[in-house]
Amino acid sequence: MASRGLYAAVRRSLYDVHRVASSLADFAAVTVDEVAKLISSALNKTCQLDTVPTWLVKDMSGLLSPVDLLINKSLTAGCIPAEFKEAIVRTLLKRDGLDLTDLKNCRPVSNLPFRSKLLQRVVQARLQAHLDGSSLLPGWQSANLRLHSTKTAVTKVFSDPLIAVDRGQMSALCSMIYHPPSTP
Repeated sequence: MASRGLYAAVRRSLYDVHRVASSLADFAAVTVDEVAKLISSALNKTCQLDTVPTWLVKDMSGLLSPVDLLINKSLTAGCIPAEFKEAIVRTLLKRDGLDLTDLKNCRPVSNLPFRSKLLQRVVQARLQAHLDGSSLLPGWQSANLRLHSTKTAVTKVFSDPLIAVDRGQMSALCSMIYHPPSTP
């Protein structure tokens, strides 16, 4: 019975958080300076789908003011151009020594064109600012954040019980491992 009360309290608190949080109706327009900063801070990696090498785009970034217009049009229309959705997909082995012919041993890696990466970085910055400003991310969020990783999460999972024991508190750690059913 107590677990039902706890479940209801957690459910109500989650509902309240989402009810009072601000909405993300539209993205703020990108400026020429912001695009120039994104271009200059980008790595010199070029995709086969790029018509111009990244190093040349970086050298000529002062002449690329239409890039901000294209990104802004995409953000206001809520539509991504078809060319931005193309990628070269390669398979990489998860670990050395595994069989390349078995797809379970491979992971797909998408190589995106430079223009797609620019749009992605603009959207990510806008979305991150909204999530941070509205306090929508939990304090223990470890994935998809700068300076956070699964290593940070694992360290926290193992250090918290040790800290509790040091304080004389009881501590327990429960772990669940999922084994998908094997296919015949």
